[in-house]
Amino acid sequence: MVEEYSEEEKEKILDKVYEWGVAFSESKYFEELTEEQRRESEFVVLSFTEYMYSYEGLSPEEWDEEGLEDCCLYTLPEKISAGNSYFRSIAPVLSAFFSFVEEKRLLRNASNLARAVKEIDKQIVKNASDPQNWGSAKSFVMAAKDAGVDITNEREMKKFLALYNLQQLAKLKLKIDDKPRSKSKVKIGRNDPCPCGSGKKYKKCCGRYDR
Repeated sequence: MVEEYSEEEKEKILDKVYEWGVAFSESKYFEELTEEQRRESEFVVLSFTEYMYSYEGLSPEEWDEEGLEDCCLYTLPEKISAGNSYFRSIAPVLSAFFSFVEEKRLLRNASNLARAVKEIDKQIVKNASDPQNWGSAKSFVMAAKDAGVDITNEREMKKFLALYNLQQLAKLKLKIDDKPRSKSKVKIGRNDPCPCGSGKKYKKCCGRYDR
């Protein structure tokens, strides 16, 4: 595990894996992917590489099954504002990529990684499709996309942000208003037994102080 995060180190790692990706795109493993998976492959490999370093603290030589599962099942679904095709492509693309780097002996643990990512294929897609797993930034971007906003247009995004914040405030107020009210105290008759358990009538016990 890397001891300290470094932008410079991250760029070096991404450059190295990008070169692996170029060679991968010319391999039989890449050709076996579907058109959709080939289209998403570069983003899948590089985003996985970046987030494994940034959030799991792992360089490619340190990639392991535990880090892979955390990244693919939780970090990517939380952070990446992409469509379903991206998440559907994660397991097939990474599995093919790991098989390629295993063959080229670029990583020692690649075959185990390929097997591990295949096993969580459906769970990746499921986690990514559940808005409860999204971070706040992703939730905002996905809401903008659903509303037909051009997310590359800064002016449109600012206008949508103002509306989005108002909607979130309204939802928050609704949640507060929907909370059950505390029940009022049960009225005790003056001649009823005192609830303190003294055996006296309420009016001659705690009722004297309530008055």
